This record gives sequence, structure tokens and C-alpha cells, in this order.
Amino acid sequence: MNTVLAIGAHPDDIELGCAGTLALHAAKGEKVYLLILTRGEASGDPDVREMECRESAKILGATYVFLGGLRDTVIQDGRETIDVIENALHQAKPDIVYAPSYKDTHQDHRKTGYAAMSACRRVRIILLYEGASTQRDFTPQVFVDIAESFETKLKATQVFGSQMHNHNGGYRKAVKAIEGLAKYRGYQAGVEVAEAFEVGKFIFEV
Repeated sequence: MNTVLAIGAHPDDIELGCAGTLALHAAKGEKVYLLILTRGEASGDPDVREMECRESAKILGATYVFLGGLRDTVIQDGRETIDVIENALHQAKPDIVYAPSYKDTHQDHRKTGYAAMSACRRVRIILLYEGASTQRDFTPQVFVDIAESFETKLKATQVFGSQMHNHNGGYRKAVKAIEGLAKYRGYQAGVEVAEAFEVGKFIFEV
């Protein structure tokens, strides 16, 4: 039985990137912790965004949600962010960490990925997920068949109603893109739908 920690810069990052995988962990009875570094105040009412985040966590079966209290759009990859991640690590004690790929055009996602790699250096498995703004050079080595949890992933992403009309409907487009991406990654992996990850670190146990 694994304990997992998923890290996101904003509410909805984790859902877009690895909700299907997290739902599978939870369905097995494994503990799933979420760490959201900001309340997403640059894209809406932070109280509403936090409420949406917690509702999504319930859908995924998450054990607990940590809020990092960092400022939206100005996340750095230095000591402040590393301390927030290390605090969550100390409490959750995860076997597996999911974090955003640093191959991303959004500065918060990129810096979160770098900070996670530093903070989680003693974690045995670190997998980096992709999102709507991940760059084209993202090259996955690990695929998770999410056929059994795909509908849960969709429900979790659709909770963020406050974002559906932001940025000319950007979030709505992102959700649609993620649906297509799951089918594309599934095609690559030889299954119906999948989530894909780059390996940040993987200690293989024989």
C-alpha cells in the first residue's frame, strides 16, 4: 500500500494532470494527499477556488488537502517553496510524489516542478505530469491506464466552474484538450485512455 502526494501550483492543476491516476490510488485504499501551493487568486475568487478544490478532492477520494499559502503567478523554485513542499512531505510521508513537469510555459508550473525535484530528493518515486500548458518536448516514459477512473477525472475537472469562462473560455478548452490527450496517450500506450508521466526519479525495487 502506497501513500502518495500530488503537488499543484493552482487549484485544478492536479486534476488536469493526474486525477485519473490519483483516483486509482484512492480506489485501492491508498492514502492520497494533495498540496496546492496557491489559492489561484489571479484567476478568480480564492475562496471559491479553494471550495472547488476541496470538492474535487472529495470526488477523487483524497485523504487531505494542504494549502501552501504562496502567491499566485509569482511562485519561485527557492527556499520558500521548497519549505512548503517539505512541510507536506513531513506530514504525508509519501512513497510516490506527482508534480508538474518543469517543461511548461506557465512560470508557476515550471517553478513548482523544479522546487518539487529539490524538496522530494529523498522520495523514491517522483513522476512529473503534463497539463494544458506543457511544452511539446514533454517525453513520457510512464503511462497509467485510467479507463476505470476516466469518468472520475472528468467529474473532478468539471468541478471548477469558476474557471469555465475565464481567459476566453481557456479552462473549458483545456478540459476538452485533456480529454483528447488522454485518448492520445492511451493510443501511445496501447490502451483506451491513459495519463502520461516523465520520470523525475524512480528507484526500482526487485
